[in-house]
Amino acid sequence: MVVGVIRHLAGVVAACLALVAEAVLGYLGLLAYALATGSGVGGPLAGPMLVLIAAVLGVVLIPLLFLPAVAVGEAVGRHRGTGRVVVLAALVAVVLAAGYAVAGAIASGVSAGYVPLVAGIAVLLIVAPVVLYALTARGLGWVARWVPQRWGGTAVAMSGETG
Repeated sequence: MVVGVIRHLAGVVAACLALVAEAVLGYLGLLAYALATGSGVGGPLAGPMLVLIAAVLGVVLIPLLFLPAVAVGEAVGRHRGTGRVVVLAALVAVVLAAGYAVAGAIASGVSAGYVPLVAGIAVLLIVAPVVLYALTARGLGWVARWVPQRWGGTAVAMSGETG
């Protein structure tokens, strides 16, 4: 149980850091575009605010998207290997992200022509964090099983849940 919680917490941290890294890269891309076209670069707090928004979004998406996607991926693909778990988690995350993006776009009054674009961008931005979460959680589960076998100790009480 403890190993499962720790590996999922590490996965959540990895996913949130991936979202923040995507925000930083997006800001740098927008800044380069603004400098290349000669348009305004925004205020001095544009970059830090974008990173803060990405961090808050990551915390909000933990129970809504990351955790359910990886949990379904692990439940369905547990005995079929890490690759299958990652693919299943990514597929569930794509469906959830597209659904949330479409619902948010419709609720905020985005014109119908832009709804698929909003959903596509949400899907592209969510795949890397979910894959990183799944790989981190599965990798830590593997390490927790491997270390006691390799060095002959029982460093952690293992359960069938570590996958």
